[in-house]
Amino acid sequence: MEKFITPSGLLAAHRGGYIDSQKEEGPAPLLWRFSDFLKWAELCPSESEIGHALMRLVITGQEIPHACEVELLILSHHFYKSSACLDGVDVLVALAATRVDAYVSEGDFPCLARLITGVGNFHALNFILGILIENGQLELLLQKYSAAADAHTGTAQTVRGFRMAVLTSLKQFNPNDLDAFAMVYNHFDMKHETASLLESRAEQSYHMWFLRYNKDHTEDLLESMRYFIEAAEVHSSIDAGNKTRAACASASLVSLQIRMPDFQWLSLSATNARRALVEQSRFQEALIVAEAYGLNQPGEWALVLWNQMLKPELTEQFVAEFVAVLPLHPTMLAEIARFYRAEVAARGDQSQFSVWLTGGGLPAEWAKYLERSFRCLLKRTRDLRLRLQLATVATGFGDVINGCLRSLDRVPDNGGPLVLRKGHGGAYLPLM
Repeated sequence: MEKFITPSGLLAAHRGGYIDSQKEEGPAPLLWRFSDFLKWAELCPSESEIGHALMRLVITGQEIPHACEVELLILSHHFYKSSACLDGVDVLVALAATRVDAYVSEGDFPCLARLITGVGNFHALNFILGILIENGQLELLLQKYSAAADAHTGTAQTVRGFRMAVLTSLKQFNPNDLDAFAMVYNHFDMKHETASLLESRAEQSYHMWFLRYNKDHTEDLLESMRYFIEAAEVHSSIDAGNKTRAACASASLVSLQIRMPDFQWLSLSATNARRALVEQSRFQEALIVAEAYGLNQPGEWALVLWNQMLKPELTEQFVAEFVAVLPLHPTMLAEIARFYRAEVAARGDQSQFSVWLTGGGLPAEWAKYLERSFRCLLKRTRDLRLRLQLATVATGFGDVINGCLRSLDRVPDNGGPLVLRKGHGGAYLPLM
């Protein structure tokens, strides 16, 4: 075999050139290609002998260009692997490792990337990945691998192995280079990891805003909101509905921080988030806080609505916006009715409520304000039986109770559709 493969022939092939292919099948320009060489190799009965001959050329050859040398190593590895010559593979990997220093010293990173992607032994040659990543050649590495995979139709297992090797090297050598991780995730179409990284970058951005002395500079917050929106788009593309909603809620919370920078809306504890929710007098802000911190539950809204009860005008506006978006849940209304009864019974004619409700003195007409706000809730309750139950629990709403009873008396509990049958003489008679 060595009689047919000589350094002079390789150099001639290297200088000869071909134009009809741009694939990573050799150091362009080359006269011979990887696929052509495989056809010629069929003339030799022993694939391991071809591997030996190619590797001897690398060892003994002089003035062989690096690009040509790399292709010889890749071809040799291919024949060793196809003939299950494990000793040959070990020797070749050791030889390739000795050639790495020469490539690095001359800055020949394309050949280095071609070597690791062409051989494909990412475990034994893992240090090459580290060298490329440390020298900022990640994009080149991914391009070379894509070209090699297109040329040789790499299996899913091979792609997965390369991806894991690259990510492991990144975490080892550049763990804080988020742009590099984003590049790898996008290259391999890793949607979940991409979205998670975007959310991490969003949190990092708004934490940087907290460290700013001048809070009027909102560039970090705008960047954070953009990352959350991009994360929501990625989640939406893979039908991750809950995560999409959570990312959108976080983006809305960041926008609230931009509009109202005097109050800290971001990174609140569970207790502080509930306190911020209860203290909101506008429904839109309250809904943003509830969605962002997972408090959009009937039990949480009961306290929010109850805190508005002494301000009838605000309550009416709040409830009107509330019912346009969320339902008035029966358990929430029942809890507010119990609050109402307990407060009226406990305070009687006193002019002050408990400190937890308002934190200060109340007007003398607090009972009228409270009643007006609760009537607003009763009016918004369409279910007559539920309205009757709420008025009964709250006490003091006899007119509402009587009105509900009159309406319910018109429709008996066992009322059903009227079904008629045709009787004698053509008259229609009810079946019941």
